[in-house]
Amino acid sequence: MSNFLQRTLTTIIGGAFMIAMILLGREFLIGVLLFAAVVGYRELSAAFGIREADRAISPMEIAAYIFIFLWYAVLEVETLGLIDADMLRLIQICVIVLMLMAHMSVYVFTFPRYDATRTISSVFSVIYCPVMLSYVYMIRAMDRGIVLVWMVIICSWICDISAYLIGMKFGRHKMSPVLSPKKSVEGAIGGVCGSVIVGCVYAAFLIAPSSDAPVWETIVTIAVICVCGALISMVGDLAASAIKRNHDIKDYGNLLPGHGGIMDRFDSVIFVAPVVYMLFKFMLFN
Repeated sequence: MSNFLQRTLTTIIGGAFMIAMILLGREFLIGVLLFAAVVGYRELSAAFGIREADRAISPMEIAAYIFIFLWYAVLEVETLGLIDADMLRLIQICVIVLMLMAHMSVYVFTFPRYDATRTISSVFSVIYCPVMLSYVYMIRAMDRGIVLVWMVIICSWICDISAYLIGMKFGRHKMSPVLSPKKSVEGAIGGVCGSVIVGCVYAAFLIAPSSDAPVWETIVTIAVICVCGALISMVGDLAASAIKRNHDIKDYGNLLPGHGGIMDRFDSVIFVAPVVYMLFKFMLFN
């Protein structure tokens, strides 16, 4: 089977699965995101040399996995109404601080098994994939979240598809010649425009009808979110590529045929989700 066919089949199956998980409810979605978070951290731990070849799991990884599960458990507890939003923010800060302290404890009590770079890399990996990816769930948990959460896909995957198509046809000027020679300025502009067009149509037919604001105001707001989300999605894509270049790896994993690992497929989503969540909050969508 060709790589193109593998990528296409994986995209169709994966897209259908994600649609089902989002529509079925938060409980299904948080399970999928937790799985993706654990796999994403595992892929990063391998890239950064945190995972040890002679062991199934290392003490540093155990500390990370505990706090990944704890982070998602806290989100579910807040969604069930057992704590309020202010308490959630306080607990999240405490979890991150405790996660740092746990990593430093492993670093100290197993010294010199880990150096400072690997310890910091593990903390970074927990925040980079599991924490940032959890904002998909946080958007889904918002009022009208079942409608708003699709903006993450529009700002990331629609941007990626549009940038690829426009770049293939009109790409002339390299956007990042050293890091990603195939990406072009024209493709980037096409990606942003594609996200804005799809986002505005989506807003007019699905977001605006459930909003008290005028239709034009909703469309303009979504257009702004699409521009910001599409631009940051490209940063996310390039950031994941930069890490691979630094550590001389082609793909983070092989979980998704034709795409690589979780970090290869969700690199832009990881960056987009927190930005879209914050923009929704600031623009009074919830």
